Amino acid sequence: MQSYLVSQLAVVVASGADAESFLQGQLTADVQKLPPEQWSYAGHCDAKGKLLAVMRLWRSGGNFYLLMPRASIEHSLGQLKKFSVFSKVELAEQSGEFEVELSPVSSPLFALETADDAHFSLGLGDAQLRIRPVSIDTDDDATTDELEIDDEAWLRYEIEHGIACLTDATVQQFVPQMVGLDRLAGINYKKGCYIGQETIARMHYLGQNKRAARYLVGSADKIPAAGADLERSLGESWRRAGAVLNAVRYDSGEVAVLAVLPADLENDATLRIKGDEASRLTPRPKFDNQEISNE
Repeated sequence: MQSYLVSQLAVVVASGADAESFLQGQLTADVQKLPPEQWSYAGHCDAKGKLLAVMRLWRSGGNFYLLMPRASIEHSLGQLKKFSVFSKVELAEQSGEFEVELSPVSSPLFALETADDAHFSLGLGDAQLRIRPVSIDTDDDATTDELEIDDEAWLRYEIEHGIACLTDATVQQFVPQMVGLDRLAGINYKKGCYIGQETIARMHYLGQNKRAARYLVGSADKIPAAGADLERSLGESWRRAGAVLNAVRYDSGEVAVLAVLPADLENDATLRIKGDEASRLTPRPKFDNQEISNE
């Protein structure tokens, strides 16, 4: 993997005396216990517990930084601003002031390196996300001017690691556990009340969630759109099995899909995209870190 820039991520900065308490009441992660040397996954939900956005969250210099797909900004930031009028908090999209680079440098998962309030490195385990002001040279052999934007490579990376990018077609469709946010330690079940908490907690403690994010690979005439239905082969018939979160085509011609499917789906199941009868998709093994949710 080579370093490249990612243009489809947006940076939102929350500042002000009530920024911490405000986000604590909005997001699924425990914002108050987030240490300055770590970042965390977090979800932002509506009152019914349905996701508006999946994001990466960290704090620095009294501010909180929310890194999320641009496709989620309108839904998530709009909702946050609606509630922010009751708190001393300012929310500003600063995507134009930052650029994001994926670097193949290994770094411990959730590790946060902060040079100042504008330069950050987020450890992904097998890589790093580097956030910095635009037009700033790196210390590597290539400057940011020489790095190429490769959003398809980024989407492949996220799909293979089980991280959902919500779009207009999938926003407010899934409870966080259905897209694997608990697997990513992005839900704290003991932090207290936040928007959507009742539904999320009930699903967890009563064992009501029967869906999970799965990574599929196979053949298809077209890359399926987010929200497209997937069907499962049952004998000689096909039955609806779930929905596409994100999809991309590899250089080999194969299609990679991240989808919400039954949690007990067998690894040898055969699936297809509804409307593309010749398509065939098979699940890859479940993600390794299947149970690291915060109790």
